[in-house]
Amino acid sequence: MIISNLKNANRYGGIDEKVAACLKYAEKLDASTPCGRYDVCKDVYVNVMEYAPKGSAQATIETHKIYADLQLVLDGEEFMGYIDPRDMLPDVAYDGEKDIALWKGNIALLPLRSGDYALFFPGEPHAPSLYKKEGKVKKAVFKIKYES
Repeated sequence: MIISNLKNANRYGGIDEKVAACLKYAEKLDASTPCGRYDVCKDVYVNVMEYAPKGSAQATIETHKIYADLQLVLDGEEFMGYIDPRDMLPDVAYDGEKDIALWKGNIALLPLRSGDYALFFPGEPHAPSLYKKEGKVKKAVFKIKYES
C-alpha cells in the first residue's frame, strides 16, 4: 500500500510502467472530468465517479486477486480504511467474475484530500469511500491488471 499525493508522482512512477501510466493519465483529470470509464493503456482503465461517502460503520473491506487499485481523490475529502491482513475475518468469498473478496475487522482510517491517492496491490485490503466530512467526493479509481 502506498498513500501519497500527485505532487510526489515522480517517487512512485518507477514502480512499473502501469503505475507510471496511471500517474501520467491522472495529470489530466480534475473535478470537471465527466464520470465514466476510460481506457488508459493495455491492462489499465479508470472509472471516474462521484458519490456521497458512507460512515465507517458501513465500511466494506475488500481485496482483489487480479487488479490493483489506484484510488485518486479529484474533489472533496474521504477516509480510506486499512486493516492488517492478519486481523481480517472472512465475510464474502472471492468472486472471480468481479475480482473481489469481502472481509470484516477493525480498520484504521487514513485521510485523503483532493490530489491524494492510495495504491493497493492485489491482496492488499482496503475499505474505500468513507466520509471524512459531509458532502460529495469525486474520485478516479484506476484498475491495473497484474494477474490472470
